[in-house]
Amino acid sequence: MSDWTEVYSEILSSYAGKYKDARGNSELRNEILAEVKSDIHHHESFGSVPLPHNLRVAIRRVFLPGLDPEDQDDEIAVMQHILAVSGKRVEDPGEGEDAREEQARPTKAGDYKKAFVASTAAQKLFKDEMDAYDREWWDTKDPKTIGKRTKIVQEWWESLSDDKKAEAGRVAEKWNKLGAPEATHDS
Repeated sequence: MSDWTEVYSEILSSYAGKYKDARGNSELRNEILAEVKSDIHHHESFGSVPLPHNLRVAIRRVFLPGLDPEDQDDEIAVMQHILAVSGKRVEDPGEGEDAREEQARPTKAGDYKKAFVASTAAQKLFKDEMDAYDREWWDTKDPKTIGKRTKIVQEWWESLSDDKKAEAGRVAEKWNKLGAPEATHDS
């Protein structure tokens, strides 16, 4: 499977120079990041390579090697601050399925009351994809469509690739074996 940076390399390279030139102007850099993120989401084809959970930080990480050394230090500090504030960890792009699985693993004991099946594990593993599909088909202005969400999620599940369904099945089995994380157990 391709890495997201390979799939969107043209978009990323088209903004790299602008981002470097905006040194010292955090407002302009934020606008550029928003444009890159928007372009990526605009060109995102359903079922393509999954995007990182914190896309703006991931984009910053892609632009980092092209920056001046002093600027790199500033960018690293900004990324660490963003991740610390959001409570997320830096996702190493090389980790792949294991990183996605670890980030998606439910942390509340109540989530383990019912055994996970492939489709429920997939909803957690590929949450961003499912949410995008849901937004595309669910009319949020019409309260009558709230009941259609289950049908939309089922359609999304059926449209997933066999590889993703297999991954979700493996993860569901693993989560069922492991159970809730030790930190959630009563002493």
